[in-house]
Amino acid sequence: MVPSSGLIKMRVIYTFLIVILVGSLASCATHKTYWLHLRPLPEGQKGPTTKLTIGVLSFEDGRASTQKLGARVLSDGREEPIRLETSSASEDLTHVLRRSLMARNITVVALSHWDPTPESLKDLPPEVDIAIAGKIEDLEVEAQSSFLKTTLRYRVKLSAKLGLKAQEKVVTKTIEVRPEETVISFDRQKVEETLNEAVASAINRLIEAALVSSS
Repeated sequence: MVPSSGLIKMRVIYTFLIVILVGSLASCATHKTYWLHLRPLPEGQKGPTTKLTIGVLSFEDGRASTQKLGARVLSDGREEPIRLETSSASEDLTHVLRRSLMARNITVVALSHWDPTPESLKDLPPEVDIAIAGKIEDLEVEAQSSFLKTTLRYRVKLSAKLGLKAQEKVVTKTIEVRPEETVISFDRQKVEETLNEAVASAINRLIEAALVSSS
């Protein structure tokens, strides 16, 4: 028995719908989340140093979403989240700052609390000459991918209250680093490296601002 034209048409439509469904499921299955880890760079050029002792308060995270860093937008408009692998960017950046100071042979004291005002400078530990209370204003990675091209934009913006005990004052500094690059394909490891380089640049500029302010 030869199938009728109506039955053939229904089979074609059914097959077409199955293909669309399978494609949709495959698309969902390949949806990715990219996890990045913040870490200090290997010790290289140490930069200016000082015999003064620096107290470091843990960074405050002023971002609305503390885990999300950004997204990779694909050519079809779908977004793949880029997120922080560890639980706290504040802890990560505080660790990077302390390691960067120690790499310069600067004595570091961890501060558990300090109200960054001139009146509170007297409450700092007696050995501390400079206090740094940092804040994460922005920490972002955005990627726009198309055929054989991915444009990456990074943004690291840090602010800090610098307590200068000898000068009996507190000054505010803001550092922003915004590298951009265009590559053939999205490479999670390379993105992580570039983000850590941007963080290291911002941290080092913050340290140098503290040293200049104290001189």
